[in-house]
Amino acid sequence: MVTLHTPFGTVRGRTVPGPFGDAEEFLGIPYAESAGRFRAPGPPPRWTGELDARAYGPACPQTPVGAAGLRTDEHRCLNLSVWRPAGRTGPLPVMVWIHGGAHLYGHHANPVTAGARLAARYGVVVAAPNYRLGALGYLSLDHLLGPGYADAANAALLDLVAALEWVRQAAPAFGGDPGNTTVFGQSAGGASVAALLAMPRAEGLFRRAIIESGTGDRAQDADHGRRRTAELLELCGLDASRADALLTLPTARLIRAQEALIRRRSSRRPNLDIAFQPSLDPGLLPAVPVDAVAAGSSSDVDLIIGTNLNDASGYVPLDTPDADVDTAVPARLAGADFPHVADLAARLPERLAAVMGRPPRAAEVVEAYLAEQIYREPSQRLLDARRTARGRTYAYLFTWSAPHTRAGRGSSHTLEIPFVFQTQDTPRARVEVGKAAPAALADALGAYWTSFARTGVPEGHGLPVWRPYAVPERTTAVLDTPVLMAADPRRPVRELLARA
Repeated sequence: MVTLHTPFGTVRGRTVPGPFGDAEEFLGIPYAESAGRFRAPGPPPRWTGELDARAYGPACPQTPVGAAGLRTDEHRCLNLSVWRPAGRTGPLPVMVWIHGGAHLYGHHANPVTAGARLAARYGVVVAAPNYRLGALGYLSLDHLLGPGYADAANAALLDLVAALEWVRQAAPAFGGDPGNTTVFGQSAGGASVAALLAMPRAEGLFRRAIIESGTGDRAQDADHGRRRTAELLELCGLDASRADALLTLPTARLIRAQEALIRRRSSRRPNLDIAFQPSLDPGLLPAVPVDAVAAGSSSDVDLIIGTNLNDASGYVPLDTPDADVDTAVPARLAGADFPHVADLAARLPERLAAVMGRPPRAAEVVEAYLAEQIYREPSQRLLDARRTARGRTYAYLFTWSAPHTRAGRGSSHTLEIPFVFQTQDTPRARVEVGKAAPAALADALGAYWTSFARTGVPEGHGLPVWRPYAVPERTTAVLDTPVLMAADPRRPVRELLARA
């Protein structure tokens, strides 16, 4: 047992032994008070006595599968966990992890993303907040309930800002340097990091950022938000005149309606529809993140951006027989997804062949189309938006794949996460990475990520020099065994999809 005195009260945590030494963990610490459903988070709570921080706090309400084995509580989910290396004195770099999950699912209690090993091995402080999800975090309501609910559409982002403010104040108590914080997230967590880059309220709360398989495109306009709210009301058995009933609707009923909305919208595409996402707001999120970054937002922040080669293989397994593949997907969707590319469906296979060195199978074409549309092309535009940034920018492509899933999943979505957190040999991670995941890959990702957090330069003993991303070289770290540095590794596809 270990006790720390924070600016908000005393916390009692515990020591966690591990292969890289001991870490100290403090779980489920509240970082903001709930101000009510759909309201911006309140101030950080203070307490007397000792807060027992040896068990994870409640997750945000979601489907039971999304929070399997965890309690959910919409009024007590604004909590975070902190890990620090035992016996190390500060100030240490602080890394704040934002979990993914399509803005609908997830929590910080996933054992794969527990920060104890990362903290102990590399001498960093790791923090991870829960934040509101789905309708509770992103529902447009001010047009129905008045200006008091103007923040409802971005409540989740305000939760993250509140968590970063808490970390800045509490970091010294955990041995962390409040002036050297890196925020990193994957998928929807990466999209949230991109949104933070564009938020005036988040300015100065972090010095560096890492976006793993995220996007800088997620920001809906007011019309989108109003249409979605009308659809949710219908699924709740309500209409606009009864919108105030959402304030007291049982949480479980709200989640069921939310899931029904997602199923209905996703039926139009082979992938999940991201119906709930941040909203444009003059005061909170004044522009789509990629546009804000291009205009100079967070220019001083150092940034790593990357994707996994087969980020969409969860939607289209790579070993799907040709006869079972909906080969019409690119032709059907290209007009909306890539209206600037003529004859994309016909041209994409030949560009993939140039990259792969062989003709792609039907499943590989459709998977690549979705991976490019959802993750890689938006990440590319975010890289290009940083051309005049004062901070350094780095690009990566994760290409390792687990032997037992290589044929079907390849370098799949989330596969890099256990290597970053040094948990690749744990029971939960083995399901994805197999029983003999290469320790060298964890060595590389752990060293690159934490050295970047410490100095802004991703480096490590014996590792290739990772040069900043710049045109025309477009240096990209290809994260595999071994790690390689490549110039514009998917150039034929990138050039096909490039926007003027």
